[in-house]
Amino acid sequence: MKITKNFWIAIAKIAAVLLMIAAIVIMAVCLKRQGDEKRRIKENYDAEMRKDFSRQQKIDVGELKEYFRKEVETLKEHKIKPREVENIIEVSYFYRDTTIYRDTLIYIYDTVKSAKTADFCVETDCFNIDGQIIGDTLEIYGITAQDEILISLYKEKPKCIFGKRRIKAIAISGCTGDTMAIKRNLLIEK
Repeated sequence: MKITKNFWIAIAKIAAVLLMIAAIVIMAVCLKRQGDEKRRIKENYDAEMRKDFSRQQKIDVGELKEYFRKEVETLKEHKIKPREVENIIEVSYFYRDTTIYRDTLIYIYDTVKSAKTADFCVETDCFNIDGQIIGDTLEIYGITAQDEILISLYKEKPKCIFGKRRIKAIAISGCTGDTMAIKRNLLIEK
């Protein structure tokens, strides 16, 4: 009888120690998650304050739905659900072609001179312009621009030896080779 009583006391002590260890592990995991969340919010805040929009910010699906409603609506129009999205990179693109095409009207000069009207089409690798010259009036019917934009995520070099490598984005135009302004670089965490 005495052996069974000591046996149950030993089992109770072992169970108590295991419960304490489990509680400590659960608390450590919760504290680590809380620290990670604070770090994530601080890094997002720093990127916003520095207006370093190419630096990647980490958000969850709830924050995506709450703060980026316009982007979510655009994605829904293309039948993409917010929980399926992994990254959003928003680019500001302004294209202005300053090339002068002097030889375009040479081919239709005689036609314009004799017929008073002439259709024209300017075709380049980056855009097409369709229109018509009627007397001394120029009418443009359509301007079509096409471009292949390369968007790349890369690791930024740390500024000091103990600095953290952050993910940044760059967008490069295939037509002009210019880089475009990154308006937003979001990583959606699941």
